[in-house]
Amino acid sequence: MYLEPRPELCSSSLRSTAFVTPVYSEPSVHLTMYTQYGRTDQPGMPLIEKQSQRLSRCSVRTSTAPGRTVDCTLSEFVRGFLYGGDMFFKRNAAARTNKKLVDTRTQPASRESVAAPRFSDRDLYSLAEKYGTPYFLMDEATLRRKVADMEQAFAEFKGNYRVAYSVKANFNPSVIRTFITEGILFDLTASSELVFILKSGGTAEDVVYTSITETTAEYEEVLRMGVRRIVVASFSGLLNLAEAAAKVNVAVKTMIRVNPEVHVHAELRGSMGHGKFGLRFDGGNEDSATYVLKKILDTPLLQFEGFHFHLGSQVEDPTCYAEAIEKLEAFILDAKRRLGEFHVRTLDIGGGLPAPYGRKVPTPKDLASKIVGQLNSLIESIGDRFSLVSESGRYLTAESTVLVSRIVNIKSFGEAKYVYLDAGYHVLLDSALLRHEYPVEVVPGGKPSQQKVVLVGRLCDPLDVFPTSSRSKLGGASAGKLVVFRDVGAYSLVMNMPFHSQPRPFVLMRDGQGNFSVARKGQDVDRLFLDEGGDCLVT
Repeated sequence: MYLEPRPELCSSSLRSTAFVTPVYSEPSVHLTMYTQYGRTDQPGMPLIEKQSQRLSRCSVRTSTAPGRTVDCTLSEFVRGFLYGGDMFFKRNAAARTNKKLVDTRTQPASRESVAAPRFSDRDLYSLAEKYGTPYFLMDEATLRRKVADMEQAFAEFKGNYRVAYSVKANFNPSVIRTFITEGILFDLTASSELVFILKSGGTAEDVVYTSITETTAEYEEVLRMGVRRIVVASFSGLLNLAEAAAKVNVAVKTMIRVNPEVHVHAELRGSMGHGKFGLRFDGGNEDSATYVLKKILDTPLLQFEGFHFHLGSQVEDPTCYAEAIEKLEAFILDAKRRLGEFHVRTLDIGGGLPAPYGRKVPTPKDLASKIVGQLNSLIESIGDRFSLVSESGRYLTAESTVLVSRIVNIKSFGEAKYVYLDAGYHVLLDSALLRHEYPVEVVPGGKPSQQKVVLVGRLCDPLDVFPTSSRSKLGGASAGKLVVFRDVGAYSLVMNMPFHSQPRPFVLMRDGQGNFSVARKGQDVDRLFLDEGGDCLVT
């Protein structure tokens, strides 16, 4: 098996060098990586270093189809080796030749067959014994599968399609590094997030930076750190970016964040009537997309790149995307008539793909089926084969992670059975803030209780009661058993708080080979004491 470069899809700065290394015991099976930094260090395990992400697509030759190649993305290549080996590519080659193959290897499960990771009771109890409870447990394979879901959903788009991970959802370095090896982009809104990307092995070239406050100091900082693609959402922000670009003396690919003002059916809406994010198309003043676009086109060092919008979180009806794209098309055509010819190189449709949390929600395929045809028509309408970016934080990470807690007490009160856990909303804050309903199950389970089961946490706060989804299985709850909260990978770790002087729990990761490792060390109370000011006491 050989990996061949696709030079027409690579960065112009890439200088190809071939590395040929056997990766299986069979002498006929080899891996050739055409990338400046790629190499293989272990049999069967290619190491994809950060700079190799410039190679976005490749072709693979297999013995199954001599003289033919199988086109794939770099992330598909990585997944093929991690989970399918040579058979992964043979299967794809067979699909192109309508030839069926019997696959005896374990293959990555599709989203339809596995909605969320499963962990054995033995592993959950073994990890609880070793690291204590509560603890978080992430699954690498689920993170990779979610990227694949999004890429496959938009396969019919005529231009280049890129997934962008919204780092705010979960900035654990192990999560970030997993997505770096998938070759995707990163949606950032703070320079501190950029530090996490760089320290995890990523590059500023793969960043789409969307500041909220848009200060000159912030822009200057991220430009000096290598960011070259920035989204602006106000006229003063644009002036600040121009000033920062002049100070650093770099050209900046500049996008405009618009607010399409469409109705959005979502848990959190960011469009109609919400003025914090984005510009009106034509607001009659300088804080409008029309005015900002003209200023970008007239400003040295600012290169107009395209448009961005974000409609909301947990969007339950993808129709709003179609309406937003329709409005954007009308604006672009009108702006070209008024301002003269300009090119749209990137369209970022933001995030909003929902995580299920135990109920049926639209999938990436549902969204793509609504808008891909419209986006292809937009290419023809405006005359630009733009790159499409869609962002996700919650969809990519939520289902990858469980929170494991232990039942420490049981109490009957009236007709209810109160089940006390050693976790609280300090590790699952949106259960209190948003009354978020997670799928929960007792491990091992048992017969459903005749009493209503109420899960409560260890905090001295009446809000510390966990809402549970209809998918929850609470039968058999008794002291000493474990309780597993599913789909907690997004906006949970990032909101851990030390209420009641509670140290942060361990975060663990199961890799693609089924091995467990520490992704974040647990904090002990002595460390918490120092972090909270104990080291500032005068003795």
